Amino acid sequence: MLKMFRYMKKSAGYLLLIFGLLFVQAFCDLSLPSYTSKIVDVGIQQKGIEDAVPDKIREVSMEMLLLFMTEEDQQEVLDAYEKKEGLYELKKISKDQREELNRPLAEAMMIASGIQEKNVDLSSVSREQIAQMLPQMKEKVDDMSSSIITQAAVTYVQTEYAKQGRDVDAIQMRYVLHSGLLMLGLAALGMLAAVLVTFLASRVAAGLGRDLRNSVYRKVISFSSSEMNQFSTASLITRSTNDIQQVQMFMTMLFRIVLYAPILGIGGVIKVLNTERSMTWILGVGVAAILVLILVLMTVAMPKFKKLQVLIDKINMVTREILTGIPVIRAFSTEKHEEERFEEANRRLTKTNLFVNRAMTFMMPLMMLIMNGLSVLIIYTGAHGIDDGRLQVGDMMAFIQYAM
Repeated sequence: MLKMFRYMKKSAGYLLLIFGLLFVQAFCDLSLPSYTSKIVDVGIQQKGIEDAVPDKIREVSMEMLLLFMTEEDQQEVLDAYEKKEGLYELKKISKDQREELNRPLAEAMMIASGIQEKNVDLSSVSREQIAQMLPQMKEKVDDMSSSIITQAAVTYVQTEYAKQGRDVDAIQMRYVLHSGLLMLGLAALGMLAAVLVTFLASRVAAGLGRDLRNSVYRKVISFSSSEMNQFSTASLITRSTNDIQQVQMFMTMLFRIVLYAPILGIGGVIKVLNTERSMTWILGVGVAAILVLILVLMTVAMPKFKKLQVLIDKINMVTREILTGIPVIRAFSTEKHEEERFEEANRRLTKTNLFVNRAMTFMMPLMMLIMNGLSVLIIYTGAHGIDDGRLQVGDMMAFIQYAM
């Protein structure tokens, strides 16, 4: 096997390009589920509001939120906003800074929403009294699940935008369209990478097949008479045509699928760990079940695959002997015997082919059964997480896609 790779030294540039394109394709395939999750969680459930950090907030609302923050959090929030005509506008900040702002703002919005629902008049409560109650309020908020806090904060931001006279439905539609266009772009890029990988893999494999046929031909014509007698002519023809064709097909599959599978698998595991760690045990169950299935099928079918090549060689030899010896066969009236020889070789090849194909037909249905069973298990487990507020619907959908 390793000896074949020395024939591909001249294709080293193509191989590097194929590796690069496989990573691009994997990146696109692994990014799509996260965008699906965002469309469901943010675009639909949260109406396009990503977090508790509004890009604009009224002065009166900001002043109320600041009451429910520590001095450190107040300073951090005020540093991120710029006051303009009764509004606080968010400055250009990094993703990490936005995540830091999200926590104190979400907690403050949760507390403010609870107070507004109880119709408490904050003007009658002094700042000192609020400062004394703040630790107790934060303790209650910390006991809540993150999804409940997020939903309350998002609802607060939606209400704030509506009071500013902004069209919340337009914000939602803009977010969904933006995410959808990004998904289309990633899908197009992934498709282009897949097409290029297929083209380059076929080109490299075809070049390998050409070089192998040349090498086999040069080796055969260099044989001495005694060496030539060790091989039948039909066997040498089979090695130069069918066997090399099988190697060429294998190399094409190697670049397109075999190398791509571990890249996608490792990336999928990383994405799963970032999505929901508590359900990773389901992946272990699925991988173990599929490995057992493949090992059983390979144990049954692999010896037959090897026998298949021998039988192809045999039927080629019988066919060549009959066709080249037709005058002699007719002279001695052995047509019936030769027909039986061909029928026997053909029957054994057909029987082995049918056995291999029947064995392999079990693989895809059983694999789909395992994968669909995994989906049901993920939905069952994820439903409890959603009910407990630990998981969102979009995250569960993304987990299913990454698991697949």
